[in-house]
Amino acid sequence: MTGPAGVPESPTNEPAAGPAGPARFGGGKPARAGTSSGADLHSRVVEDIGQQIINGDLAVGVTIFAEQVCNRLNISRTVVREGLRTLGSLGLIQSRPQRGTRVLPRENWDLLSPYVIRWRGHGPDHLTQMRELLEFRLGIERAAAYFAATRMTDDEAQAMARAAAQMRTSFQVRDTFNFFRADAELHRLLLEGSGNPALAQFAETVAALLRLRGAGSPYVYAPAGVARASLERHVALAEALGRRDRAAAADLAEEIIVETLREVSSASDFRR
Repeated sequence: MTGPAGVPESPTNEPAAGPAGPARFGGGKPARAGTSSGADLHSRVVEDIGQQIINGDLAVGVTIFAEQVCNRLNISRTVVREGLRTLGSLGLIQSRPQRGTRVLPRENWDLLSPYVIRWRGHGPDHLTQMRELLEFRLGIERAAAYFAATRMTDDEAQAMARAAAQMRTSFQVRDTFNFFRADAELHRLLLEGSGNPALAQFAETVAALLRLRGAGSPYVYAPAGVARASLERHVALAEALGRRDRAAAADLAEEIIVETLREVSSASDFRR
């Protein structure tokens, strides 16, 4: 799934790493001190206001004044307007002539956008989001596994096996960041390997959610230690897909989600 119109690919679109992990997934050179591209400034507007809305710091119905944003962030009005347009495409705000730009309630948000997922994941709503998206994934990933068992190419099946192997290696050295990075890759391959374009559209949505679990934010829910049983289920799923076993792959995909739902529900109960 691609990002919203106008959102540049930038380091802010990747999760921050935990203490033991790298700063972000992938490479790329940091911008030199004292320089900012138009894309960087646009991203700054989107990230700043988007996270405030998700966190509730900008309440529903509040009017956002472009001039105030310009002064606070020291960014031109043109860039701010482009940033607000992007946030509007995500359903976070709405601009109307003579009524200004107002913050919209959650039912208007694009809850499957990787950007909204990341913002919610770094806010107080993170456990609710985990539960909601796990329930959503329960149906689509079982179906994706069933079809992927016979539709995915040999290269895709081998890539699944490599992702599972990386999960095992990361588990052995207690590298939570790279464990969930490999987990995200495995589930992305599963959805894309289904051969169903509608299912494949959710690959980046699911990957964005899973990357959050290794991000190291104090808000993001991640277990203190990954259970070996979770690892083995993922390895078994990759193996079932490799031998083209539809029934086993579908059952394992469902089991992975159900067990994670139980884990998240326990965490939610504990925090109440």
